[in-house]
Order: sequence, then structure tokens, then C-alpha cells
Amino acid sequence: MGMISSLLLLAAASFGAAEPVFYPVESAAPGEWFLRSVVSGRGKYEKHYLDRLDKLAPPNERAAFADALLRTMDEVATSNREEDAAIEKALGWRPGDFTFHISRFYWRTGCTSWMVMPDASATGTVMLQKNRDYGGQNLLSIRIFRAMPGRYKVVTVGDLWNSGAGAVMNEKGLMIVQNDGPGGEPNPNKYGINCVYVLRLLAEKCATAAEAEAMLRELHVSGVVRGASIYLIADPDRGFVVEVTGRRLASAAVGFGFESRANNFLLPGMASFKGAVRAREAFLNGENRRHTANGFFAVRLREKGSLSVSDLMECSRLRDPEAEKNKWRQICMKNTIASTMFVPDRAYPEMLSTAFVAVGPPRHAVYLPVPIGVTEFPEELANGDMGLRAFALREKIGLDHGNLPRFEALERKLAQEHFAVCEKARKLLRDNRRREAAELLTGNFRSQFLRVREFMAGELDAAQRAK
Repeated sequence: MGMISSLLLLAAASFGAAEPVFYPVESAAPGEWFLRSVVSGRGKYEKHYLDRLDKLAPPNERAAFADALLRTMDEVATSNREEDAAIEKALGWRPGDFTFHISRFYWRTGCTSWMVMPDASATGTVMLQKNRDYGGQNLLSIRIFRAMPGRYKVVTVGDLWNSGAGAVMNEKGLMIVQNDGPGGEPNPNKYGINCVYVLRLLAEKCATAAEAEAMLRELHVSGVVRGASIYLIADPDRGFVVEVTGRRLASAAVGFGFESRANNFLLPGMASFKGAVRAREAFLNGENRRHTANGFFAVRLREKGSLSVSDLMECSRLRDPEAEKNKWRQICMKNTIASTMFVPDRAYPEMLSTAFVAVGPPRHAVYLPVPIGVTEFPEELANGDMGLRAFALREKIGLDHGNLPRFEALERKLAQEHFAVCEKARKLLRDNRRREAAELLTGNFRSQFLRVREFMAGELDAAQRAK
């Protein structure tokens, strides 16, 4: 039995067995946020990663690669050298091994993404969402941290043993996600920064979408952006779609309506290069997800006049099993492993901006509101356990099931309660009662997490009894 299968069985058996542990969000020590998130599962996962490191390259080659990568980063932006060194020392790994690890493991973040602009959004701000599609990765982590002085605080959703980000929002309300683009043009710099580094770096250093788009251009001109990627970058008011290869970059501002992306380059200057010219069947297969999302949003806008948080959650779960039999890719697929929606707050982004996260396959996980201003965080969201339980439920009830109305009913209650609490916190913030606002947000977040935890326990228990 493989590692993931064993972990799924363990998650199903042990769910709810112990009281959840909460820990403080911020720490001044570089790398401590990462160590806190991996410590409880270190005995289960660390050997798996170390064994694979030895298979990829000998220690001297790993150290040389890491040193070159960090020197490249030093030239263009604040380096993560101090953070990586602190993590390596605490783990007892060889110098350079952690930097090599996060450059070589799960460095792509998958697809499909969409953003809804203020004129079409029920929240009055941009909403940005990403479905994460990636086979073989079941260890998912939500983290809220400030890496070190001089960087913005961020909330990230990504892989447990990677300090980068699959999706990220900072305390200014800047949001960034990435889709894989078509290949065909290798990066001339083999020490280029992969997309999970890029997402985190932009969010930690930039306050607006325009700043992040400009910094991405600077990184690209410097020759350090690795891989073919489609970045969706937004702040509360505006957005950009940026398509990148090692040699090319094209950007388009988005100011109204909505925009969706899968894995095809569509901007002028990008759609014509040889790696993006795909066979008609392959292109239409990939674009089926974008077409589905755009059609769904257009209908909802005609019906309701705006798109709500619940609408975006519903979009993330869309499937057509008959079309899938014909090998048309779906928005929610067998390898869809998480979904993250960012809803920033224009007035108090450092407190009220919220990530709605389904940690695990979105048809088997509840979207939990995670405000960036909370002061404590449950270990189960950071260490991979919550995601494993969603995967365990998928194993029990399959991808196409009839339980979604229960998930959606709970999510609607959670979202309504969350926004009501945000309004109360907003009044406290206006009166400069920041500590009370943080306590209110944190108390509601704790309560909602416990309800989601109990709900998932009930779903797993029911699925086991049905078997």
C-alpha cells in the first residue's frame, strides 16, 4: 500500500479522535511558521521527501544548485536565504537541501482560475478563485504568516512541505493565483524561480496588482522566471492576466465583468508561438473548463445581476459526467485537490480580507472562511490532516454523489455568519478597537472551524456505515 493510501485510511480512522490544537498566527523568527505547520506530521512525511532527494541528485549537486538559485534571487529581490537556512537548521537537513527541495517538489500549481470584477461582484470588490488540479499531491496546508520584517503578511494555500504558495493573498488585499501554460520554450536560466516562489515573493513585496504586474515583468526581464505560466493578479479594484514563458511575457488589464483561464495562452504575441499552437482537439479539451465557467457566470449575471461567494463555490464543483466520458476536461475533475477563493476588503484589508478554502477535493470539502486578521490557527488546517479527510471521503463516496446540498447549506450559513461578524468587526475598527475586532474574528473562526470539523466527521461516519 502506498503512502497516500495509508494516510487516507489513517485519516478516516482517526478523524475527531483528539481535540484540535490552535497556535498563534505570527512569529518573529524566520521559518518558524513553516516548522509549526509540519511538526506534527514530520515523522510520517519527512523520510519520504529525503529519500527522493537522494534519488534526484547527490548532496554536492543539491548544495550547488541551491546556492546558485539563492544568488539569483539575491540579485532581483529579497532573498529567502535566511528563512531557508533557519528551516534547514531546525530540520537538521544539509545546507541547501530545503532550497533544492522546494525547487524540485510540486513546483507547479495546476489550473483552472477565474476572477470577478467589482461591477459583477456581490461583494463590491474583485473576487479571485482557483481550482487546484494536480495528481499525486494530497498534503495541503493553509498558513497565515509574516516571514520576516519588511514583508507583507500573507495567507497561502499550497503543499505541506513547500514554503511557496499555490494561491496567495496579502494584508493589502493583493491576490495571486497561477495556471500552468503550454510548454515549448525552455528558460535560458536553469536557476530560474518556479511559480510557487514567484507567487509568494510578489505577495510579500507588492501592495497592489499594478505593483505585482510590474515586478513580475522585472523578474522576467532579469531572466529568473521559470516555466510557462498564466498568472491572475488582482487587488480589490482591478486585475491582470499575465502569460509568461522563459522568453516571452504578455499582460492584459481586466477592469470589468469576469475572466477565466485554463492552460492555453490566449493573449496577442503568446497564442501564436509553437508551444501554444495545439491540435484542435487538445485546445478545445483544455478550453472546455473556461467555456463552462464563462457560460455559468454569464447566466448567473443575467439572472441575479451579480455573482456571489456561493456562485463561485458552485462553479468550482461543476461537472458533466457524460462530457467527461468523451474526455472533455471538467472544472472539477478526478485530480482536483483544492479550491481557494479570495475576497479582499477595501477598507480594512489587513483584518477583514478572507480566503474561502475547500481544503481537499471541492466536492468533498466545505469552504471555510479564513480571515487574514485572526490571531490563532488550527493545526489541522496547517499540517495536512483536514485535506486528507476530504480525500478519505472521496474514496468512500466517489466523485459524483448526491451529498452536495448538505455541504452547500452549511457553507451558506458560514458565509452569512462570517460577513455579519465582519460588519461588527468593521464598527470596532472604525472606533480603533483593533484588539476587540481581532478577538471577534478569531472567536468566530474557531467556532466555524469546529463546526466544519464536526460536519466532516459526520459525513465520513455516514459513508463508512453505508459501506
